[in-house]
Amino acid sequence: MKYSINLFGFMVDCDFKIDGENLGIEIPEENQKALKQYLIRVLPKYGREASIESSLDTLVKLALDAEKSLDGRMVEPKLKLPYEFQPEIKEKLIEAAALQEMSATQLLIRIIENKYQEIMGE
Repeated sequence: MKYSINLFGFMVDCDFKIDGENLGIEIPEENQKALKQYLIRVLPKYGREASIESSLDTLVKLALDAEKSLDGRMVEPKLKLPYEFQPEIKEKLIEAAALQEMSATQLLIRIIENKYQEIMGE
């Protein structure tokens, strides 16, 4: 079953696998890469060292540790984009983001990361 979950303030598409009474979650490789990039970008805000060389396992452990020290959940850093969109493009971006239960900035970052990974072959 396909489902989106919020991991450390980042929406990740995944597959739930049920085998009898056992529940497992599988995250496609491209979504794992996007989660890794997100954690590298966000963890320093919470006082955790993260770099491109860090494994996803290490980053997830750091994120778990960071969230345990918070009263709430980690969140995507807010950024003000230094340019303006045409009104109809901005409306489409906001509508698409709302359908995925994320901010327009988060959606734009995800689109850029996906395109970067596609071009760079990561």
